[in-house]
Amino acid sequence: MMQRLLRDCCNFNAVLRLALVLCICLSALGAKAKSSSSSGLVNTNVIRTVDLQGLPFAREQVGVVVQNEHSSKVYKTYTVSVPLDKALWLSQLSVHERKSGEELQVTKVPVTEGSLQQLFQVTLRSGGLQPGEKLSLNIDALFVGGLAEPRPKAAKQYDDQVWHWEDHALALSVYPTRKQKTVVKTRGDILRFTKTAGDATMDGRKKVVFGPYTGQEEEEGRRVEVSFRDNAEQVEAMTHRREYFVSHWADDLNVLEHYAIRNSGPEIEGGFNKVEQMLSKHYKRRDNLVKTLLVKVPADARNMYFVDEIGNVSTSDVSKRRRQPSANGGDELFKVLQLQPRYPLAGGWNYTWWHGYSVPLHRYLKVSTATDSTQQQNRHLLRLPFIGSLAATASLENELTLAMANAQNTAVRAYELRVTLPEGAHDIDVQLPATISGEKNLELRPTKYYFDSIGRTVVVITHENIAPELAARHILVSYSYAPSALWMKPLVVAGALFALFMMASIVSRLQYGLAATPETTNKLSAAAKKQGLKKE
Repeated sequence: MMQRLLRDCCNFNAVLRLALVLCICLSALGAKAKSSSSSGLVNTNVIRTVDLQGLPFAREQVGVVVQNEHSSKVYKTYTVSVPLDKALWLSQLSVHERKSGEELQVTKVPVTEGSLQQLFQVTLRSGGLQPGEKLSLNIDALFVGGLAEPRPKAAKQYDDQVWHWEDHALALSVYPTRKQKTVVKTRGDILRFTKTAGDATMDGRKKVVFGPYTGQEEEEGRRVEVSFRDNAEQVEAMTHRREYFVSHWADDLNVLEHYAIRNSGPEIEGGFNKVEQMLSKHYKRRDNLVKTLLVKVPADARNMYFVDEIGNVSTSDVSKRRRQPSANGGDELFKVLQLQPRYPLAGGWNYTWWHGYSVPLHRYLKVSTATDSTQQQNRHLLRLPFIGSLAATASLENELTLAMANAQNTAVRAYELRVTLPEGAHDIDVQLPATISGEKNLELRPTKYYFDSIGRTVVVITHENIAPELAARHILVSYSYAPSALWMKPLVVAGALFALFMMASIVSRLQYGLAATPETTNKLSAAAKKQGLKKE
């Protein structure tokens, strides 16, 4: 009897354990099914290309295939993540659909406290991404410096410039990623790169491929490095201020540019040596010293000057008119202002100067005389280049080529644009290029110059990390300006001259001295007689 009871208890315990195991398996399968049905967006494949061929500008293009794995939810936005330390160098970011080429709207998300990434929200096409649907996106980011730096930071004058790039092996994303790889391209030969677990391969001498990686969790936080040779000139403008002065009376647009630049190459170890410079140029057919600065100016520019902190610099020249196809079609006519600093700029050396010129105002200004629902009478539209073009070269002016003038080798860290409108301009509206739109970058400041009566308005635009593409873009400044305002300055000058003439007339009629009285006359006569007696 006891044996039977023990046998029954054992069978009951076995059945209970089996039921418990079945419950656990069913709950796990349910959780997995629930997770798979609500996993949301997933990056099925990511290919990141880091282009270091245009230093000091570094470009990253991320091609991503996004799939909606949710059972019912429709996603209308996609979030792009950039590490916060790299976002400090970000110049612009754009997202396109790979198939249609349509550019999608990108909105910057404020950084939350403690976060290590900068988020950008991308608005997908109308209708959003349906469940089970895939979408291919191209994410293009441009960085101004910061991604590659010279290693070592100081080198001998005749040594090659060696640059070092280091970043995460995986592209940062807020979504799960199943497969990805990173491709790095350089302008010079690659000298060293990270080799671990056989996941890095060379493709030629100027390209290395990391990956593909299939596991995101085990690869997160891992970093890869590439060292390469690049002897091209690279200049960084710490500050750049461009000023426009609009004069309706003289039909003149005066342009003034202030620069504070630095050679971004490695510093010279042991100081500059003229003999080593000549030997390096003779044996290696090159040197890394910046000798000439090239500025493209309009073909009709006049009254050019070049001044630094010491005074006028005479080592400058202007090329003849040149012609090249423009981005808007047709040909672009321009001249090249060739500026030679007082000394060649070695790695780490700075130079500060300002230059200016004048151009006819009517080439940049249009006036509306019609009055309808869309236009106002006497509405002025001013279309101005957003930023000028500056290129640095190690060659002298007699070796100038068009490729040198078009070289995009100057990065601008802090930029300020000022447009001083004529006195009497009001109802001002400013349209900025799309990549720098935002009220925080725009300010209207009142100011006064000589013989101003009511003062004038200065449009001030500030921006950081200027991309080379902005040199071909324009700002539009529209304002109302009455014809009578043109005579405001001459009337003020005439009034000042008339007041000065009247003051001079009044002062000339005043009599200086003491009035003659009988008492003073007698005293003067007695003093004269007494003085005569003393003489006798």
